[in-house]
Amino acid sequence: MTDDKIAAIIAHFGSNLTDSDKLALRSQLMAASDAKYSLVMSTPVKSTTTTLILSIFLGGLGIDRFYLGDTGLGVCKLLFGWLTLYIWPFIDIFVTYKRAKEINMKNILATLG
Repeated sequence: MTDDKIAAIIAHFGSNLTDSDKLALRSQLMAASDAKYSLVMSTPVKSTTTTLILSIFLGGLGIDRFYLGDTGLGVCKLLFGWLTLYIWPFIDIFVTYKRAKEINMKNILATLG
């Protein structure tokens, strides 16, 4: 893939990936063909901003976990999060933010694969 296309992809997904994931993605994209460009650009990703907002305001109800596709943890958080005196939902703010970035990288690599 050309350097212009790689830079466009990195810029498009940049805020939703970790720095180490950006480097790994760059090396994967260098080996990919130009035909994969439109597929990669149309890959659906989870917004880290949305995840953070959901986690802060609706995390006690597990909505952030439902958004990320972790249905089982969402149900557990909904039912038992209050038993931890809302410590679990507070810690989960940071965990779900990182998890969103991991899911995004996995989805992008699956598209390339």
